[in-house]
Order: sequence, then C-alpha cells, then structure tokens
Amino acid sequence: MPPPPTLTITVAGSLVLALLAGCGGDSRRAESEGGQTAVAPATQALAPSNPGPAVITKVTDPARRAYIARVDRVCSHLDPERKSARERVAGAADAQEASTAYEDTISSGEAELRRIQAVPPPPGESQLLRTNVFDVIRRQLALRTEIRNALPSVDVSRLQALQSQLDDLSRSVTAFARGYGFRVCGED
Repeated sequence: MPPPPTLTITVAGSLVLALLAGCGGDSRRAESEGGQTAVAPATQALAPSNPGPAVITKVTDPARRAYIARVDRVCSHLDPERKSARERVAGAADAQEASTAYEDTISSGEAELRRIQAVPPPPGESQLLRTNVFDVIRRQLALRTEIRNALPSVDVSRLQALQSQLDDLSRSVTAFARGYGFRVCGED
C-alpha cells in the first residue's frame, strides 16, 4: 500500500530542506563534499569546472593588497548577514518558508556583489576579477533564484542538480579568491 500523499510530501519537503541546509555558497561545505581544497594561481583565469592546483600566493603588490583589504572588509560586514539567511533556510518548517528565507540569501548576495564591484580593482586586473569572481557570483545568484523558484514544487532531483551546480561554482570562486589573496571573502 503506498504511503498517504501528505506523508510523501512531508518526506520530500524534509529532503528538500536537508538538501538546502547550506543554501549553496558555503565554500567549506562544498569543499568537504568534494574532498579537495583547490586554490588557484593568482594570475590565471579558471574554468569553474577546473579549480586548478592547491597553491596559496603571497601578495606583494601594494595595489592588490589594498584592494584585498577593502573587499575583505566588505565581506566581513556582509557575510554574517548571508550566514544568518542560510540558517533561516535550514530552520524553515516547510518549502514555502524555505523559499521566502532563501530570497534573503539572494538579496544579501546581490548587495555584497554590488559593494565589492564598487571597489576599484588593481590596474590591469579588471578582466581577471570579472571572469573569476563577478561573473561566477552572478551565475551563483541566478542558480539561487532557480532554486528558490523550484522550492515550492519540492522537485528533489531538480533541486539536487541545481545545488550541485551551485557547489561547483562555490568551489571555483573560493579557489580563485584564496589564490588571489583574499582571507575573508570566499571563506563562508
């Protein structure tokens, strides 16, 4: 005898909420699930699917050091807000509540991206940062929007596929951020 429909929906809803407990974008979770921490060389553009070797560079360029300090300050102020939004998603009682809380993760991510983009990059590094940080974060935000829109349907396989893509992007941006020299951004 098949389980009652409400039980199936409840089980599926629990799976969805468990799947999204990290909300995508928690690089430590993505790395631990992937098994390897990869850090990109500071001068190489990366493809999201290939984060490159584990190399941490020492930043000696004063312009880059100043840029990193300013951007890391932005992250240190806004990352706690993003973490709080992720915790609200994880603690949601149902898919609709999770969807509403997930919207906050998108809004805070968009705000952080705007503030980071407002910091003038070091000379000659605009394209490098656009390709490896800004464009990747935009793709993450688009995936988060897809996840938010898919939450009410409780389509577990679709949500898992989207979450996997989001985790891949998180590993990519984290690898680049560490290789570039960031200490706060890309950590949470």
